[in-house]
Amino acid sequence: MTAPARSNWMLYGAYGSTGRLILDEALSRGHSPVLAGRDGARLRALGQTTGLSTLELSFDDAATLRMSLSSLNCVLHAAGPFHLTGPPMREACLDAGCSYLDVNGEIDDFSAAMACDARARDAGVAVIAGVGYGVVFAECVAAQVARRMPDATWLRLSLATRTDGSSRGAQRSAAATIVAGGRDIHNGVLRRRPLASSTWRVRGTAASATRFAAAPLAELVAAHRSTGIPSIVAGIPLSRGSAALLRFAGPLLGRFLTGRAERASRAPKPVPPAAAVGLLRSRVWAEAGNARGERVAGMLETGEGYRAAAAAAVRAVELHLAKPRVGALTPVEAFGSNFALLVPGTRVQDL
Repeated sequence: MTAPARSNWMLYGAYGSTGRLILDEALSRGHSPVLAGRDGARLRALGQTTGLSTLELSFDDAATLRMSLSSLNCVLHAAGPFHLTGPPMREACLDAGCSYLDVNGEIDDFSAAMACDARARDAGVAVIAGVGYGVVFAECVAAQVARRMPDATWLRLSLATRTDGSSRGAQRSAAATIVAGGRDIHNGVLRRRPLASSTWRVRGTAASATRFAAAPLAELVAAHRSTGIPSIVAGIPLSRGSAALLRFAGPLLGRFLTGRAERASRAPKPVPPAAAVGLLRSRVWAEAGNARGERVAGMLETGEGYRAAAAAAVRAVELHLAKPRVGALTPVEAFGSNFALLVPGTRVQDL
């Protein structure tokens, strides 16, 4: 089926768990994206349900993918794992002159996306990675804290995300991240570290009872780019015992989780009651300090992780279509430090 005019956009991976949430959000806001993916049967069923145009596209057919993208303004890529799907999609977008956005949280592929700046500028398009949950919300609160302490030398991000489950693509991405090992930003350089190399508590907050452990999140790269703070660590809730196990057996665990994710069912998850989802609150704490020992902190609160990610992704597409960006950009670089606050139910509090 022929794609509509260039003023429209494509949602790739539209039938996945995250893709369906993005599609629901897009439809509720009056969008009619082209639906695309590799599974023709699932696409056709979704097209019949929504009345939207569909395109069955494989990364193995670069010429067809490039030709299909050339008639579109931008693509929102929601089909992980991104270390496998991100490079061919970005390559096709850059060749076709189509802007690329994704909901990626994988640190290595996020870094690869940011390295496309020169090519994106030459092509006159944008590469905006991480317009989903973690990067958008953590980068936002990091920017707020950095504004309060311009001479900060270190930043620590603690993410406590609440979701009603986990998508198959997210499981595969998480497994690949564990296999790749830990990361942090040290003196302005992204360096390898053991998984869960450090643990901490967020002092004097509702999270003080929760221990966090360092994790290789794309938020590290995004926050460093937008704040310039030279040393950054990001972490997720993890007990001391679990952190020790991860340091010792991380790669082995990652390979096990990779196999389990590959065997995971593709059947649709049961939809939880809206009231139950509405009670889920996700939070990100940011703490920063300077060479004089002074500290500042802030907390961002939003709703259920996947739905907040979907809302952020659609608003990123809207802002880009209204005023096209150029170059490889983080969400804050593209849309400003208050971008996350466009997601309903999101607030930032100084601590």
